[in-house]
Amino acid sequence: MKAICIAGSLLLVAAFLVGCSDRNTPAAPRLPSADAATAAQNGGSLVELSRPNAVGTCDDGFGGGAWPVDEASEPSVAVNPVHPSNIVAAWIQGPFQDIIAAASFDGGQTWQRVPVPLTTCAGGQFLGAGDPWLSFAPNGILYGIAASGNTISSAIPEVMRSADGGLHWTTLVPPGSSSVDPPADHPSVTADPTNATFVYAIWNGANSPHSTAAVFARTTDGGSTWETPRPIVQTASQSFIQFSQILVLPNGTLVDLYEFYAQQPNGPITQTSLQLLRSTDQGETWSAPVNAVTMTPVYLPSGYTLVVDPETGQFVQDPTNPSFSVDMQSGNLYAVWEDGRFSNFQYNDVAFSMSADGGVSWSTPIRVNQTPLDIPTANRQSFLPSVAVAANGTIGVSYYDFRLNDPNPGLPTDRWLVRCRPGLNSAATNPACWTSEARLTNSSFNMENVVPNFGGAFFLGDYFGLASAKNDFVATFTQPDGGNVTSVFFARSGNK
Repeated sequence: MKAICIAGSLLLVAAFLVGCSDRNTPAAPRLPSADAATAAQNGGSLVELSRPNAVGTCDDGFGGGAWPVDEASEPSVAVNPVHPSNIVAAWIQGPFQDIIAAASFDGGQTWQRVPVPLTTCAGGQFLGAGDPWLSFAPNGILYGIAASGNTISSAIPEVMRSADGGLHWTTLVPPGSSSVDPPADHPSVTADPTNATFVYAIWNGANSPHSTAAVFARTTDGGSTWETPRPIVQTASQSFIQFSQILVLPNGTLVDLYEFYAQQPNGPITQTSLQLLRSTDQGETWSAPVNAVTMTPVYLPSGYTLVVDPETGQFVQDPTNPSFSVDMQSGNLYAVWEDGRFSNFQYNDVAFSMSADGGVSWSTPIRVNQTPLDIPTANRQSFLPSVAVAANGTIGVSYYDFRLNDPNPGLPTDRWLVRCRPGLNSAATNPACWTSEARLTNSSFNMENVVPNFGGAFFLGDYFGLASAKNDFVATFTQPDGGNVTSVFFARSGNK
């Protein structure tokens, strides 16, 4: 039945495979997974961060036992601009139960794990927490944010601060957070790199089941006090905001970038784009939102991006989160996301676009993932990208793909880093610039060993960390370890 692989979309392949699968068929043998020991043997820099579990066997029951508390997801990473050897990662431990941080003071060689005191297992007040995000201020103070609560519907953004490089944390709650379009989702925090006293937080507010808002809060005194949160974007009915993030240009202008999409009840997504608004007074006032770039992912009917196991038809959860970065030397803005336009909408590639004028105009999207095109169609899927900029202006984009999949049981999966040095080879808008690629995984992991989410899709997380340490890139991502526990790993890649 291989003829189905020439169908216009992998969705047809998935429908066929799921419809023909036999739930009583014995499970296929599992492939070995990469782990820290393997990395050491291979001379690589892959380090497992999330095991052993920093809260031990503590389980407050949040998530209803959806998966074991050792499973980890959604890692963020940040590098101290004052001491670049100080790297900090944070992730969700267990089924949205705890936020764990890990701090390194030797460039990522060794790490100290620290439970962040948000949840009961870590000495805090809440049962659950998720969606961590990190940002260093120019004076070396580290800020974090996470959605925390005793139920998903009551989640509020909790801001955290560390003055010692991620070893100790205090919580700072923006006043009124619980009353502005709850629950909070996908919060992010940005410490202003041009002024250490300003820190900006933004999150998705669920104004109603039919629309969302971008809710913004700021501190003007390094986190000691916070202004009352307020919506700065409110969508019309049946339109939604996904993953707002504040970026600061070298001249101090703030840019809020986010994904905008329209979707009718129980219907497909009919419009997706990147939108933005600006502030020239450090967030006191904001412009009206404008469209930046049209996104054209291959979607599932549910609205998630299509990523499917070529053999079994089981989906990988992918909410189409774009990723953004800014070059603090040139002021260039960069965005990456999954898009079907390069394959005639058979599968998703990684799209890249940039703005050299503060977001006023954007380049035509190009394909930047280096997944080979001479392999079976279903193995060309590339997904869950992240973008960052090194000190020398090199742009890095990390992503997963199935390029090493073969007819044997299991689904070999890898994470990659592709780089472009604008001006050295060619402009970043030229695909020829994107030829330097590094493999972040030391060996392929089996996607079929990844813990499924509540709906049965493989769940690696909604986003992954990528940052720069001088001219190197540092990445955090998830994969099963040697014990087939989905774990957070760190990799460092030198600039070539």
